[in-house]
Amino acid sequence: MAVLLLLAVVAGVVSATRPRTELPAGSPEAVVQDYVTAVYDRDLGAAAEHLDPDGKCDLEDLETAWVERDARVVLRDVDVDGDRATVRVDLVHTDSTPFGGSEWSQEEVFRLTDAGEGWVITGSPWPMYACDLPEGVRP
Repeated sequence: MAVLLLLAVVAGVVSATRPRTELPAGSPEAVVQDYVTAVYDRDLGAAAEHLDPDGKCDLEDLETAWVERDARVVLRDVDVDGDRATVRVDLVHTDSTPFGGSEWSQEEVFRLTDAGEGWVITGSPWPMYACDLPEGVRP
């Protein structure tokens, strides 16, 4: 039992100390990486700076969103078409148990537009899901 616990602790430390992947500066995937990092670090002001200023999601929506901060984020793919981009990531969650954990992932899709000064995230991105709904429909 002690060996399994030690292995779980070592795996957690190795996972937490992995270096951040450097993405091309100014790219849609770098914007998503900076946004997700800011959300995980609870630097919501910095995260909100990556949102479309003309969109309906803002800092207040981020403040009310729930985030599991232990999930890993894995870049799946990026599709750029002119001034529009789609970035797909997997949020990989681990349930830690004494006999090894189970993993499950959820795909999140970020849609971005080139606002002239750089890429901004549009719509209702993770971890917000309803801020672009009409007021009477919002949870």
